Amino acid sequence: MKEEIYQWMKSLAVFYILLTTVLHLIPSGKYERYVRFFMGLLLIFMLCTPVFSILGRGEELVQSFQAHYQQESALREQEELDHLQETYLKRGYATEIKEKILQSLQNRGIHPAEVEVHIEGEQVTATLYMNGVLNEEQERGIADGLLEACGIREGEYQIKAAEHEPSAVGGALASGTASGRGGAAGVQ
Repeated sequence: MKEEIYQWMKSLAVFYILLTTVLHLIPSGKYERYVRFFMGLLLIFMLCTPVFSILGRGEELVQSFQAHYQQESALREQEELDHLQETYLKRGYATEIKEKILQSLQNRGIHPAEVEVHIEGEQVTATLYMNGVLNEEQERGIADGLLEACGIREGEYQIKAAEHEPSAVGGALASGTASGRGGAAGVQ
């Protein structure tokens, strides 16, 4: 009995050394609360093990812990898979909308430098980067093309000069007009 208690105390000491080491190795506390939570669960398990072994339920505890851990792990993996699938579907949908917008505008003789599509829930918005200044007819064509291509209405899109494009060489400062209603909205 003394040997078992001594072994148990030695295991706790090793556990605390391991806990301290892991907490010092994780980057900038970002995952610290998760590590502390998991290590806390392990500590509770380690503290309860001698009590359950005295009562003869040590094996049941280990099997129950393993079963619950496997269930939680499977559930977490399924949630990650669902999130990943949603991300890829959203990205594919945005690409399809972008292609429809480009095709619709090109059919109207309007050639944007770049089109960005953003999807937030059910809301679809677009940002068009144009070379040069647009006249009213071109702005009306853009409004009609966006509505026809994917149902994007006025106020759900922006028109910017190509210098605003995030991939512009040299990161030029923003200057130009934005439009969502067929007229100039002002200097950005």
